[in-house]
Amino acid sequence: MPSPLVVDALREQLIRVLDWYRQQRPAYGWGVVLHQRNERGRSRFGAITPSGESLLLSQPLLVGLSEGPCWLDGAVRVRLTCREVTQRHPWLDSLERPDRPPLVEALAVCFDPNASQAECESFQAMAGTLTPATLPSELFLLTRKKPSGWPI
Repeated sequence: MPSPLVVDALREQLIRVLDWYRQQRPAYGWGVVLHQRNERGRSRFGAITPSGESLLLSQPLLVGLSEGPCWLDGAVRVRLTCREVTQRHPWLDSLERPDRPPLVEALAVCFDPNASQAECESFQAMAGTLTPATLPSELFLLTRKKPSGWPI
C-alpha cells in the first residue's frame, strides 16, 4: 500500500494537469496516474484517480481504460494493452486471492500511428512493454470521460 502522502501528492499533480487542460479544446474530463506500488513485497502497478482512490491495476480496469481514447500526459494519444511476462497458470492467482480479478503484470504502451515524430521522441521512454519494475516514471493518462468500471 502506498503512503497516504504519495497518494495525495500524485492526486494533486493529476488534478493540476486536468485543470490545466480544462482550458484547452477538447478538454479532458478524467485521468489516472499509474505508478509502481509495493503490495506485500511484490512490485505491482498502482492507480490513483482524481478522487484519491488508490487501487491495484487489474486487467478489467486496464480494459476499461483502453476502450476509449487515452492520452499520455495529455500530449500523445496511446493505446494500452495487457501483457504477461511470466508463464503462470491463471488459476494460481485466483487461489491466492479469489476475491479479486487478475492484476496487470505488464502493459504495452503503443503510440497512435498518427502521432508526430516529435511527440513520439518526447515520450520514447514510455513506449513498449512496461512492468512495474521498469516503469521509468508515473504515467499520467487523461481521457475525455471516466472509463467504465473505474471508481469516481
